[in-house]
Amino acid sequence: MNSVSISSNMGLFGFALASVLYLVSFQKSKKVIEKTAFSMFVLSTIAISATLAIMLSDSALIDISGIFLTCTLGWIAIAGHLKFKMKLIGALLAPLATFILLMQFFVAPPKISMTATSPDMVLITTHIAMAIIGQAFAIIACAVSVMYLWQQNLLKKKLLTQLSRGVPAIDRLERLLMWALWTGFIFITLGLLSGAMFAQLFDLPADMRLGSKVIWATFVWGWYLATLLARNVFNRSSKRVAQMSLAGFLFLSMTYFGMGFFRDLGGG
Repeated sequence: MNSVSISSNMGLFGFALASVLYLVSFQKSKKVIEKTAFSMFVLSTIAISATLAIMLSDSALIDISGIFLTCTLGWIAIAGHLKFKMKLIGALLAPLATFILLMQFFVAPPKISMTATSPDMVLITTHIAMAIIGQAFAIIACAVSVMYLWQQNLLKKKLLTQLSRGVPAIDRLERLLMWALWTGFIFITLGLLSGAMFAQLFDLPADMRLGSKVIWATFVWGWYLATLLARNVFNRSSKRVAQMSLAGFLFLSMTYFGMGFFRDLGGG
């Protein structure tokens, strides 16, 4: 078993164990279990980061989209936990990270696709990186939206005793939601722009220039633009923005998991 297999399996099993520990901590309300779950989440993120670093150091690029996304989500969740005290975000993202890695390892095992020395690979790698980081922040926005809507519903029903200490105040969740939406939108935009630049500079087949993946990705970009406009221009409530964020994640899932998640790195 090589170093990539060891670190990737450590990350996979670590995220799975963290998922179970988070669930147990909710039921038992024990901080020691919650701290253990977070520690396992951190160790898993480090292991996956090591896997990504080893893969990128090789002489050839392989299909690393799922590993890159998991790594990005892990570090964002860790920062959210430490800086904003968002203790529940790991509970939401650990199962998702486990699922992404399972899909990556079972359906899209690493394989050689093309060398990393040509200029076109630099541009397409930038395009993929921007798109994946944008997707990661969109997932973060979805997680924050769930926490916001849940907390708002409890406050509306005056069920204050059911509010979890691991969830930030609702006004902080509003700010976090807008920050995640703006950051995700910027990276999704950069992903589309770099993809368009690649299509213009290189002779791509017609189906890659305006295929279903491109059309759907553009629709997702338009939806997140409409979400930001709803808040900043039309002054819609934070509840409506959170609902639109959840819908945006659903559309994004159709793009990411349904179209091209298992394509080669250079496959468009």
